[in-house]
Amino acid sequence: MALYFPKQLHSTRYEALYQRLTAHERMLLLREFVGLTYRRRFLFFKKQHSVAQISPVAAFRRNIEIFAAQQFRHLVISRRVWARRDILRPYLRLIFKHYLFGFHVQGIRRSLERLSLPEQPQSCYYDFFPNLAAMICFNRHASEYESIIESLIDEVILDDQRSLYVYALLCVSVINKFQSFNDMAELAAAQFAKFSQPGKTPAGVELEFSNLGRFATFDKPFKGGLTDPLFQNMHYYEAFFLDDISWRLGGYLDSHIRGRSLLSLPRIWAQPGGFFEYSLVRLDYPRSFSMPLSLDLGLIALYIDEVINFVSEIKPHSLHVNFEKITFGKLKPELEDYLCLLLLGGDLGYNEAGELRELRLANNELRGVIQRRKHRPDKGGMVKEVVEYSYLRLRSAQNRDYSYFPVLMACKGFQYGFDMNLSCRDQVQGMLAWAHDPTALSDVSINRFIGTVKSGWYLEGAHSSKVCEGTAKEIEGLLRRQNQRLYF
Repeated sequence: MALYFPKQLHSTRYEALYQRLTAHERMLLLREFVGLTYRRRFLFFKKQHSVAQISPVAAFRRNIEIFAAQQFRHLVISRRVWARRDILRPYLRLIFKHYLFGFHVQGIRRSLERLSLPEQPQSCYYDFFPNLAAMICFNRHASEYESIIESLIDEVILDDQRSLYVYALLCVSVINKFQSFNDMAELAAAQFAKFSQPGKTPAGVELEFSNLGRFATFDKPFKGGLTDPLFQNMHYYEAFFLDDISWRLGGYLDSHIRGRSLLSLPRIWAQPGGFFEYSLVRLDYPRSFSMPLSLDLGLIALYIDEVINFVSEIKPHSLHVNFEKITFGKLKPELEDYLCLLLLGGDLGYNEAGELRELRLANNELRGVIQRRKHRPDKGGMVKEVVEYSYLRLRSAQNRDYSYFPVLMACKGFQYGFDMNLSCRDQVQGMLAWAHDPTALSDVSINRFIGTVKSGWYLEGAHSSKVCEGTAKEIEGLLRRQNQRLYF
């Protein structure tokens, strides 16, 4: 791997800082700084002419150097945006947090290889364990990390330093202040062992965050009178290059604006903001390719909680879960079966008038409840059909009395237990009517739902009877608690 230090920083204190790095740390720096475009480097490399009489390895290194220099010139916060001191620190905090996280992912990966971990097939996302391990360690020592981040922000503001390369350099220079990567890996491995519940069905998740909730997108232009003083509804997402630093978690700005709709916006809405999304299954930013995250719903549930804690400055909003279609069951789902799903993972709460509603549907937040999609793992790879459950409300652990594990298991059991070969949308109108006037479900409906999803787990054949029976009891308890609210 070629190493890179920008000539524009020669004879500055940053050069002295760079010289103190080990060769390994310099490599970590280059990899993290190149970041997103390193992942899709073929878009850059195909523009470069091959050089005669030079080896492919040498050509690759030369291209990395060329690209790194281009990134150095590009990844500089504009003076106009830098002058916005009201939003500067929150955005810088996100940048430094993601850079530190990325360096920990790189460092912890090798340490994890020495440990005994749950099985992760090659068909699933290759950095699932390093990402989750780094996030566990980051969150367990959050106050320590936050203190260092605040000091680094003070430093770059005092220096009037707007270069993201310098931010990455500062982050890699402090990684030795934390516990060793071996210790981090052992801590994470213990958590893996505690929460692991391996299955046979590839699954993935996408998480949306917003301090404005359902008013985050351009199709809700008046924002309900709400304000987001920290991030201005992520209006400056692109100005702070958050795509380039949040790529490990599939960082993405979802404005609900597509194609020509974006081009037709007035100039003032050129960057309208929207949901800050972690699309944990995406491999590229044209969003053409994706991989399942894992077969292990216990670890995916843990990952969801860790991600919420990691980006605590932005409120959790919604959760999309997708499962690869292996086979469907034979029982035709009825309206009450879908309503059980809503009770489990939706948002039963009170509207502004104090009326109990299923808020995600009643507030017209959803573009789909359950959808069947096609996912392509990579160029030339076989397209996989997945079922996406997009109705779930995302909440922090402090704001719910349940784990996401039984909720995820209910979704998986649903598609193994019920016949979904017909449209997944055939009951949406009934669900919408119920959402505006929810009534309690009968014991017969609840028992039918639980029995069917449990039969789905047995059809999958991945979980022990103990896990199936215990999870069924958790689901029943949650369903009955939620259903009890509808009697009053």
